Amino acid sequence: MPLKLKTSAIEVDVKMKPVGNEIMVPRPDIKMRRVDTGEALEKVRVVADKRILWVGHGKQLASETRLIDSETEKQVPSSEALEVLEHYNYKLLDSKANVVDEKEMGEFVEYYYVDEKGEEHVVRPFERTTVLDVPEENWVPSTIVDEFVIMAAYELYTDKKADVIKLWEEAEKRLKEDTVGVTTYSHGRGFVQYYAFLVPVVREGRFVWLLKLTDTKVRLDHLMEIPAKVKIPIKEAPTLETLPPVQLIVATSRKKKPQQTS
Repeated sequence: MPLKLKTSAIEVDVKMKPVGNEIMVPRPDIKMRRVDTGEALEKVRVVADKRILWVGHGKQLASETRLIDSETEKQVPSSEALEVLEHYNYKLLDSKANVVDEKEMGEFVEYYYVDEKGEEHVVRPFERTTVLDVPEENWVPSTIVDEFVIMAAYELYTDKKADVIKLWEEAEKRLKEDTVGVTTYSHGRGFVQYYAFLVPVVREGRFVWLLKLTDTKVRLDHLMEIPAKVKIPIKEAPTLETLPPVQLIVATSRKKKPQQTS
């Protein structure tokens, strides 16, 4: 379906495509094994609750060895059934499909991955982030956030009056500078770490800090050439190529100071 972009000055036909994205850091296939025996372990998703529906009839089927209409008790072909997963959870299994308690295993569980050269690397999961440390050099132009796909956002606030004052003074300073803070964050539930942008927001005389998480960069595939006769001042944010370390995002996004002339 055609789409028009209409403003007070123009009306043009435009095309619409989903924005592409690029994962900033390749995620290796993390494997698990027992340290003492070397036996492979596997974390799998298992069904905790489900139901099977009879397609075209709207009935729920009883599931045994055969699929049975719960009302008439007549057998229903599996091709006419739709299995609905209500809930699931994760189980850690050994090589014989025995359920293993990951917490009880403790230090006997080892995590590793195999690189492109076939070499093994033993690793450990990220710990949950407890301190958001943002030194002065990690405050960068706010436009850098537009370079990324935000995966999740959280509000940062406090009930302590003294700390509210501190948070507002910091927010006021960064709003005047038009900057955001950059650090890293992990939920501590595996091997995923994010860039974390700290963004002050003011609404109707109130304020809050947002923590925006991402590990994915926007990829623009349909950039258009700017007509030569059109001169529009554009505030661009520098690009970023890799996730670690944070200093890279700081170094590439800071504005250059204009040279002073005598």
